[in-house]
Amino acid sequence: MVSPHAFPPGDDVGHAVAAEAEALARRGHAVTILAPGTGRPAADSGRRRIEALEAGDRDAVAADAGAPPLVVATSRAIRSGAKGPGRRLGGPIDSASGLEIALGMGGFDVAHLHEPLAPSPALAALRHATGVRAVTFHRTAPLAGVAFVRPLVDRALAQADLRIALSAAAGHVLAGILPGAYEVVPEGIDPDLFGPPSTAPGVVVVVRDRDRTGLRFVMRALAATDPALSGPITVIGPAGTPQRTRAAVPKALRERVSVIPDAGAAARGEAFRLGRIALFPTAEEAATPVLREALAAGMCVLAARGPEVEEALGGDAGIALPPFTSEAWADAITSCLVNPARVALLSAAAEHRGRARTWDDVAADLETLYRGVAARPAEAAANGTEAPVFADLRVRGGSGLGPREIVQAAADREVRIIAVAAPGGIAPALEVLRLAPDALKVIVGQEVETREGVVVGLFLTEPVPDGLALDEALRRVRAQGGLTLIPHPDSATAPPAEALRDVSGLVDCHEGLTPARPAAQATDAALLLQRAGLVVTGGSAATAPADVGTAGMLMQSFAGPREFMTALGDARPVRRRRGRRARGARSSRRASQHDA
Repeated sequence: MVSPHAFPPGDDVGHAVAAEAEALARRGHAVTILAPGTGRPAADSGRRRIEALEAGDRDAVAADAGAPPLVVATSRAIRSGAKGPGRRLGGPIDSASGLEIALGMGGFDVAHLHEPLAPSPALAALRHATGVRAVTFHRTAPLAGVAFVRPLVDRALAQADLRIALSAAAGHVLAGILPGAYEVVPEGIDPDLFGPPSTAPGVVVVVRDRDRTGLRFVMRALAATDPALSGPITVIGPAGTPQRTRAAVPKALRERVSVIPDAGAAARGEAFRLGRIALFPTAEEAATPVLREALAAGMCVLAARGPEVEEALGGDAGIALPPFTSEAWADAITSCLVNPARVALLSAAAEHRGRARTWDDVAADLETLYRGVAARPAEAAANGTEAPVFADLRVRGGSGLGPREIVQAAADREVRIIAVAAPGGIAPALEVLRLAPDALKVIVGQEVETREGVVVGLFLTEPVPDGLALDEALRRVRAQGGLTLIPHPDSATAPPAEALRDVSGLVDCHEGLTPARPAAQATDAALLLQRAGLVVTGGSAATAPADVGTAGMLMQSFAGPREFMTALGDARPVRRRRGRRARGARSSRRASQHDA
């Protein structure tokens, strides 16, 4: 589980991540939570674990199957200026590095990122995960700013195998702004925290927004109520600022109002026992998990109207009201106060609806989704199609990277297709082909030095002499059924643009991705070339074992040059960390502990 919000949790997202993790652990899974840590000791402990992982200790970030979740701090948390109770996020630089190492080398079968649009490097780091990649959107409010960073978000979300929304209404909103398929997995509750409401009158107001706009509005609606009918008024406000919350209460009501800072579900459960009616005056607050908690506590709920609220209430478990409409709210509150029978009817429906789903139900749904994604490669094979595999489409070799080292590095880094194109001939590539196991497809190639610059021939059966004119070298490659590739200027002295224009009909593909530039910049450039209609490849140009697999394409397998070109049409450029290792040993240990 990956959370951009700090642990120990201080907001709704953090508490939800903790509850899901604990429920999955109860089902026998080994669950690690990667999140910013509150305080220096937590950050130091997390840094030591990640350093140990990078040094080769595969268990440094591993929880035991069925044991309580292990929390590993990826950075030290810093306070966010955003609205919300106790929200803290991770520092971007430290968090990015820690997440990349943990996700890339931790060997997790599932990497599940919560709140992917929070200000955090977690979404970009998801590309380093080695197993199923899932994201859960907890709030739709941040979508308003997505337009400014849309290309970055689209590229990062393309790494996810599974997108999850908390409601059908939220999924509809998400699909309209970030197109894709969304699974609906509503959050659960812990029923033990929410007992029956008070039999005496009382009103509980949930207003955790730090600008207290909702509090001021609802207090005006409550000012005209009869204290004998309404009973005491309890305000669940933002954590840590009870004095400011109380200062926003009109003086005429302060004798009737008590303020309880939000300290999590247990504190809210105690607050809900102090009344029979719960008010959610803002649409943002009403769309949070606290609404379901109020339902589970058997409260008569009045909430600001919105698609997610109406879905949660279901038509009979509460009253949806137009936001910030004073007359409508005052009338609805008064109607409930003078009609105990109506309150009792709404409370019974609310309790039934609110208690229908626990965190164990959420864990069961997530497990089913995880297994479904993990089974896709097997299903594809059964249907006669194969899952995409990682291909490093240009490895040069060198004094420390001979044929045996190339084969070993490909196995270590889960490279399933490798194109070997060394300068001086095809002998190194043929030796890699001879040594390669059946699981590794080898493309025999050569880096050819022409008078105008370097080109690469793939699928060669004989060497191409150096020193030829550019057009002649390309024709020699084509004559033996091979494909011509123009290398990226960052990794070879490619022919100049004017020379390439003269031979454009002899060029089959262009190398668009190498490790020479920052990952995001390099991937964007490769995608741009694809959208421009070029056939793009990606390769590491590796001359050392640790460089193999640092850049390549996620693509379907193929039988020969023609199928290779077809596969490149649907391939996706991928950058990976230097020295990224396979996760076989780690996964095997987990499989022996639990069938997951």
